[in-house]
Amino acid sequence: MESATERKASLRAEVWRRRRAMSPEERAVAGALIATHGLEWAASTVPARGTLTAYLGVGAEPPTLALLELLVEDGFHVLLPICEPERQLSWVEWHPDAEYARSRYAPIQEPVGPRLDARAVRTGTAGRPPLSAVLLPATAVDAEGRRLGQGGGYYDRFLARMDDGGAPLATAAIVYDGEVLASGGLPEEAFDRHVGAALTPSGLLRLGPRGE
Repeated sequence: MESATERKASLRAEVWRRRRAMSPEERAVAGALIATHGLEWAASTVPARGTLTAYLGVGAEPPTLALLELLVEDGFHVLLPICEPERQLSWVEWHPDAEYARSRYAPIQEPVGPRLDARAVRTGTAGRPPLSAVLLPATAVDAEGRRLGQGGGYYDRFLARMDDGGAPLATAAIVYDGEVLASGGLPEEAFDRHVGAALTPSGLLRLGPRGE
């Protein structure tokens, strides 16, 4: 019988095969729809000019650049992740003219700028309200809110730290249509953190008892 870790690896490989088979046109349409629905979610979830985290989808991932641009245009503070030692995340506020540099710890480009640790993100800083919501990447989610990431555990660690005090955060994982699985569709390990919603090209889907 496959272990949870082996099952996750099989599911990731299956999802990424489908993602890479999509055409650039299909991805572009998906990105535009995700942007529209994501802005609606943020407007109903995050206080005006509030703070949320997001990420820059690249390659075969669901595109998020259009969403980032709409969020900033609407006045939100948008933070993008930086991979740090021991699989922790710090954050840089994103703007459309942001510069990028190759990550030291992951095969991605990261925005350049002053870094905020988890504490500063959670409590806020001068000119930037405390974090209210998290938009995060996923390979798939299921109806209970289990999330299949890339296996690094960065976001699971970050969400665990965010649970230590403060108001609950709204969470939504960005996936393509067809990547929201039925109840029990994903294996779960002790360190996995659930999400409250899935943001897809077709709209927002509430997940599990923790759905917002």
